[in-house]
Amino acid sequence: MFQIKSHRFPIKTLLLPRSILILGVLLPTSLTTSLAKAADLGNGQTFFDHPPRLIQVSATTINPFSPSTYLFTISVPDNAGEPLKAVTIAQQPNVEQVDFQVSESRAFMGKNIASGQSIALANIGGSEPSNSNEVTIVFDKPVTPGDTVTIALAVTRNPNLGGVYQFGVTAFSPGENSPGLYLGSGRLHFTSR
Repeated sequence: MFQIKSHRFPIKTLLLPRSILILGVLLPTSLTTSLAKAADLGNGQTFFDHPPRLIQVSATTINPFSPSTYLFTISVPDNAGEPLKAVTIAQQPNVEQVDFQVSESRAFMGKNIASGQSIALANIGGSEPSNSNEVTIVFDKPVTPGDTVTIALAVTRNPNLGGVYQFGVTAFSPGENSPGLYLGSGRLHFTSR
């Protein structure tokens, strides 16, 4: 029979491999469980486990003083934990202010508006009439994790003065007063006259 002498194999040596084995089994399970649930901030507020990503920003024309549509494509990862309910797009300060034609705003599934399925919008609007360079798009049915959406914002005209114009994009999960998550700025470069 095999005997362990206490002076050759201290108790720490025997417990360490067992502890590592137990952690190796439990830790991955607990991590995947926590990733599958959305963060609950209380009072009906939720937050993304893994944030949506702003993957592309473009304009149908970059010519100065021309009507155009700005396209913002957002990908909601499979492990987001929450769907995408709303998006706010706001022009960052610049020489000229772009005026969105809010009533002309649309949204489509995927990256290509020509082949993408149209998405119904529950609400479109800015926070105040004086903030015509900020618009909030609320989807009728939230965009589910694993999907990509393109928001098409029509503008009255591109800036007359060329250069780089930036637009901040903030994503919102469902829930009352859920805090927005800033996804970054989309950059558009316009030509000058």
